[in-house]
Amino acid sequence: MQNYFTEKDLQRVLGADLRKSSIIDSKMEEAYRMIRSSDNKTGKKKRQHKGILKGIGTGLGSVAAVLVLTITFCVMNPVMAMEIPVIGGVFAKVAELFSFGRLPKEEMTELYTQEALDVKTQEVLETETKENLYQKADGGITISLTEEYASNQAVYVGMCIKSEEEFPEMQVNADGSQYLGIMAIEKYSFRTDEINSYRIVEGKFEDAYTFIGIMRIDYSEIDKDDRKYQEAYRQAQERGEELALTTENYSEYIDQYQIPETFSMELDVSKIVGYLANPTSPVTKSEEELNQMTEEEWQSYMKSLPDEWHRFPNSYENWWQDGTWEYDLTITKRDSNARVVQVNETNAQGIGLESLEISSVEMTLNTIEPAGMMTFAVALDAEGNKIENGGSNAYELAIEGHDISKVYIYICDYDQYMDELKGYGVPGNGNSKSFQEVLEEHALFKTVVSTTE
Repeated sequence: MQNYFTEKDLQRVLGADLRKSSIIDSKMEEAYRMIRSSDNKTGKKKRQHKGILKGIGTGLGSVAAVLVLTITFCVMNPVMAMEIPVIGGVFAKVAELFSFGRLPKEEMTELYTQEALDVKTQEVLETETKENLYQKADGGITISLTEEYASNQAVYVGMCIKSEEEFPEMQVNADGSQYLGIMAIEKYSFRTDEINSYRIVEGKFEDAYTFIGIMRIDYSEIDKDDRKYQEAYRQAQERGEELALTTENYSEYIDQYQIPETFSMELDVSKIVGYLANPTSPVTKSEEELNQMTEEEWQSYMKSLPDEWHRFPNSYENWWQDGTWEYDLTITKRDSNARVVQVNETNAQGIGLESLEISSVEMTLNTIEPAGMMTFAVALDAEGNKIENGGSNAYELAIEGHDISKVYIYICDYDQYMDELKGYGVPGNGNSKSFQEVLEEHALFKTVVSTTE
């Protein structure tokens, strides 16, 4: 487990106050689940959520990874294949449900299509080679990789997960989107170690047998090697000591990789996880009763629950399938709109903005803040509309439908933003002041960035 993530990092990933949030948007549920399971702090409300929501024990890197998204699609039925464009069909089919919206068709690489099955013998053999690379079956589940696109910030992979038996009824989010999770080992040519990941495949069930979606892998989740820190942390634990990762010792324990323009990726999937539409629970106590328990009472009650309830996945909330689905991909960054806008502005307190990373579909805010200070940044487009996050990190913003020729950046005190200001950004909030007016009044740092110069 990557223990070097701070409370501030977790708050930034969720874009919400961990101590005060009782309802988390369904799309962020699994990230919240994993983060809660990693929290070493106590406190009745924290203990309650930790016991009820349970975690999967994966590293937080796979959260910030968590909140890592996957889209998959495969065309198993030739009749269905005739109705889908050869290139861009998978991504296009889930674009309205995907957090980052529509991916650029001209930048995609096709991995597998059904159409080639109807061509000459030699070409059929070539297609069979493609199938071996990008379509794997195990235990009655076939996973096909269909398309991939890589920007300067992330890799997106289109997938289809098809079952010989009907899937159980799964959760549906308010916007109609659905998701599956995959546990995998990822290996990259630019690093010597492997990454144990849990990634979300975001899309929809086309029918009772077929799920299509997109997997997103943010570079910030794969460009760090924390093995030295993990070993030092283990040794400190054995001595009964604490080991904190700070700005001063970060480079001593964490190795940083540069993501090359082209790299190979091995994706070895070992488990597929679904979230049941009608989950059950062995917890018989109400939230109020749990909050009123003493530490000893709470510990005792948690131990009285079935062991399975503390595991992920579990039969109360999940469907899952174990298997082996292994793929080799060559990834090349392709995005004619990719660029980094350097800003490098700070105020007297040391709060500011280093840069904006921009691609055809997203914009990442790279902020600056002094040690010990917790802030939260908000971006508005040229028309003053808030740009919402698309990934698991609150600073990974989905720019589709926004004019980003000019971007307003506001950095606020974290607690004040969550307690007082955030509500102004909710449409139809009934407040007399606009969100931008409130941010102008209360932001600790503000600037306007032109992205076209």
